This record gives sequence, structure tokens and C-alpha cells, in this order.
Amino acid sequence: MFKYRIAYGCWLNDSRKLPITDEDWPSIRIDEDTLDSLEETMAFLEKAGYNCFDVFGLITNHSWEDDIVSTVSPERVQKVRQVIDIVHSHGLKLIYGLGVYSWGFDGIIGRNAAVRGTNPQAMCASAPESEAIMRRVIDYVGETFDVDGFHLEAADQGRCECEKCRRFATDIDYYNDINTRTARYIRGKWPEKLLLVNTSGYLRWGDTFDAAQLAQIRQLSREIDIFIDVGSHGVFVRPEDRRGLTADFGASFGTSNGFWIYPPQRWDRTRWLIPHMYQNHDMLSRLWKDGGTCCELYLSPLNNPGAEITFLCNGLLLQDPDSSADDNLNRAVEMLYAPVDTAQRDRIAGIFGDAEKLFFDCWHPQRDRALPETLSDGVEHVFAWSEVHPELAQPGEFFLERLFGIGPGFPCYLTLHFDVDGRARYREGMRTLLARAEAARAAQPCECLDRLASCIENVLKDIDAADAAMA
Repeated sequence: MFKYRIAYGCWLNDSRKLPITDEDWPSIRIDEDTLDSLEETMAFLEKAGYNCFDVFGLITNHSWEDDIVSTVSPERVQKVRQVIDIVHSHGLKLIYGLGVYSWGFDGIIGRNAAVRGTNPQAMCASAPESEAIMRRVIDYVGETFDVDGFHLEAADQGRCECEKCRRFATDIDYYNDINTRTARYIRGKWPEKLLLVNTSGYLRWGDTFDAAQLAQIRQLSREIDIFIDVGSHGVFVRPEDRRGLTADFGASFGTSNGFWIYPPQRWDRTRWLIPHMYQNHDMLSRLWKDGGTCCELYLSPLNNPGAEITFLCNGLLLQDPDSSADDNLNRAVEMLYAPVDTAQRDRIAGIFGDAEKLFFDCWHPQRDRALPETLSDGVEHVFAWSEVHPELAQPGEFFLERLFGIGPGFPCYLTLHFDVDGRARYREGMRTLLARAEAARAAQPCECLDRLASCIENVLKDIDAADAAMA
């Protein structure tokens, strides 16, 4: 089985059962709804065979104070400890999402010229004061909270390009250096804690590591336990290079899902239905055959039936990499729906399997870059890298609404990734699936099938809204 079976938060409220409509992404509030959702989610992860929960936003998102300690109120400290206790009570390890020289230092950079380079979101890697501040953050987290490891996130906010930092020959040298320094400091104080690095920001999306860059990654692998080639818009390690890399790699090598839904913070959790267990099974099976032994799978609210069935199927595969996608789906339906007989199991499994096939048959993975901003996801600027080769800008992470904003947003996925013909076919297929879901519910009334039918009904409403907006 996979050694590290990691559910990736990725932010604290991404898996929350109730939406947060009155706050911009990413919300890091910890209220009773957050804690209740985490209790149910961790129980599910335990049942599904995951052994780690990796999450950002436990303490702060971008606002460390100069002394570090005063950033976190006594009330917040208590709530964070409640979160960690919930995770541990279900037998999972808590991996703390740690910004390395970035993610959390914007205020310090603005106030402290000693760490300020060319990037307002990343401390200068050549400044001794930057390393001192980084160590104070690590000391505070490690000494205050019972975390089991650190997810080192160094690259996705960019780097300092000052004259001193130009001593690094490449960006990879730069990110490896600060990750290595940080890893060694943690190892020196807490040798038992897991250390994870993912590749977000290591290269421009669409690029892949060449032989020299793979050698640099091998060097970093000697310092950590887990290396994740995250794959938000394509993996950086080419599939044909993976077997050679994993044969001589110091850390456990893995990826994310291959395709995943980025949870819409402000949406009702029954507004979409995009199961993707077959897509994930294909990617994770190939990873295993290439020598991968870990994964970091993006978590969604598990009261969405498509997210729930996908995450359970993935967990079953991670425990038995030789299992088939069909067998895992049947087993997941039995675990979640307790079908009254084999016919009912097959009926429910068929709805999920056909819902996945329908979505991927009707969408177009390339972005419609001509859309007005009101009908897009608001992050088109992030895809400037793909102007020459737009075919490379494919999810990976799939946004259903605009990432930023207040209040439930427009279903931009139905305009950005569907044309008028695709939406028509999607509508027709979803109507058929609704009739099948209603038949399954008639045969076995239950809350789970109520949620499934609600999802399909809400997708049909959003298809109508998308057509009206495009008219």
C-alpha cells in the first residue's frame, strides 16, 4: 500500500460542511461548524484508510506579527489544539502547512527592511534576519502545538531577485536552499517530525524538470520524507522519468489527484456533482507502478456525494494499489449507501460512474480565454504562462466559481469549460441521471440519495443560468 496517504486540506475550511459566504477566500475561522465538520471528516478519513491530514491556515494566513507569539490569541491557541486533538483522535498525523520565507510574512516584510528584497510576499533568502524570523516561527509552532510534521511551501509566492540572491544559479537552487535550511533546522530539533515539500511554484506551469533539475531534486530528497509533484496544471516530473527518479530518491515520491475540484468556499455543498474516481484511479495506479509511494489528495466537503464517493474510492485504492476501479466503486457504494441488494448497489454505482463519464465527455479542458471577466474564474492572469501554448492550461485543480469574492458566485465552470453544445449535452445527461437517482431513492429512501438528487437538480439550475448569461 501507499506509505503516506495524505488528505490535503488544503485550507482549514475547504472541507467544511457549511459554506462561508461572508468572507473572502481563504477563511481561517475556527467556529463550532468548523470543528463539527472536522470531527466528521476525520472519522471518514480514518474509515477510508488515510493516515495524514495536511492543512494550511491553522494559525494564520498572511499576518505574522514581528514577535510571532502575539499573532495568536489564547482563544485561537485553544481552538487550534482542539483541531489537532480531533485529528489525533482518529489516528491521523497532522502535517502543518508552513510558509517558508513566504505565506505569512507580508506584514513583517512591509515593516522590516532587513528582510525586504524585491518581492513584497517573500523574505529575502540572503538576509540573516530572514532565517532568524523563519526559525522563530518554527520554534513557536513546534513548541506550542503537537504537530506531527511540516509541509514546506517555499515557491508559490515567488522569490527575491535582489543582487545577493542572484548568487543562486536557478530558481530551483533558490527554493532548494531555503527548503533545505528549514528542513535541517526542524530535523535538528524534532527528528521524528515528517517533512514534506511540494513543487508548487518550482517551475512555470507547463514546464517539466530536465536531467540537471532532476539531479537537484534528488539532492533535496535526502533532507525530507515526502516529495509531492503537485500537478495543478500538469506534473513537473515527466511520467517517463519517474521510474528512474524513484529508483534513486531519498524521500517518498508522489503526486496529487491528477484532477480535483477546488472546493468553492461560498457554495452550498450540494450545488455540483463531479465524481472523478476513475480519473484518479488511472493516475494513482500509474504513479504506483512508477515507484510512487505517497500522495497528497485534495479534500472537498464530504457531504457532497461526488466528493465523498471519490475520496473513499481513492482511499481504498491507496490501501490496495492493485484493486480495480469498478471493485472500489462497488465497495464504496456498499459502505456509504448500504444498498438493499446487488441491483440497488449497481444502480447507485452506475449513476456515479456515468456522472463522471458525462462530465468529461461534455467539457473542454482548455479555458475559453475570450470570456468576459464576469463569466470567468477571475484568475486568468495566473495563466499568462500559457499564452503561447494554451493547450497546456488544463486542470489539475478545477474551479467552479470565482476563487475570490463575497457571497455565492456564478458557476463559471459551465462557461469557461463548456460551450453551448457541451452544456446542452450535459443538461440532457443530467436529466437522465436525475430520473435514475429518483428511481434509486424510491427503491430505498435515504438522506444520502436525497443529497445526490439535490446535486443533480442544482447542476441543472446552474446550466440554465450559464445559458442565460451567454445568450
